[in-house]
Amino acid sequence: MLKNRKLLILVLLVCSIVAVSGCINNENTSSSDTSSTNGSNGEDVMVTVNYNGNWGGSASGEFGYRELSGNGEQTINLGKISGVLTVSTWTTAGAGPMSLKITKGDQTLGEQSNSYPSATITITV
Repeated sequence: MLKNRKLLILVLLVCSIVAVSGCINNENTSSSDTSSTNGSNGEDVMVTVNYNGNWGGSASGEFGYRELSGNGEQTINLGKISGVLTVSTWTTAGAGPMSLKITKGDQTLGEQSNSYPSATITITV
């Protein structure tokens, strides 16, 4: 009986430590905030998606992973990132053209426009 009680206390202690460590982890590698950004500067990498309807996508690279989503034309600020960047966009809601553009300041780093509703660009920033 005493052995079972000690085992139960140990299990509860481990569960508590795991729960607390999950609550205090501040790492954020994914976000679906795709609002247009104000206050961007020439160092920020910007992704512009244009599709007549709802779309989704992802941006990934050395900075981590970020989910993208929106409706119509939207510009997303990925911030000051460097290294390899892959951006993919798609929709399952319909057909028609989709365009994707990656910029940094006034410089276009990559651009793709398709007659079907998906696009992918891989670049080095």
